[in-house]
Amino acid sequence: MPALDNARHEAFAQARANGARVAEAYEDAGFAPGNDHGARLACREEVAQRIAELRAQQTDLEQASTQAVIAALLRVAKGAEAATTPAAMRELRLILLDVDRLRASMELDRQRERIGFRRAIDFAKSEV
Repeated sequence: MPALDNARHEAFAQARANGARVAEAYEDAGFAPGNDHGARLACREEVAQRIAELRAQQTDLEQASTQAVIAALLRVAKGAEAATTPAAMRELRLILLDVDRLRASMELDRQRERIGFRRAIDFAKSEV
């Protein structure tokens, strides 16, 4: 399902999928606070479907390998290279920072595995 046509509905769905409470998501999406219309919006079929889809994508992302996530982020960054608005440039910068952080995390994991493997070999040698 593509993004919702109504930008505020899409913002609401994004916030709900990211764990915001109904009232907070409603206000964050640009609606007036203080009324209980957020619950009604959350029950609309297209909004509820979009929230479910976004949550499913998050699950897919959690199960994806770090390399797959980096590749996906780089594809998004490549598509955003022509961005001219400040918001798009900020988003591109954040994507590239995420890529750098994930690469560093991968390298750290590799180093930890190597150290653990070396310790296991040393331990095995000392037992012989």
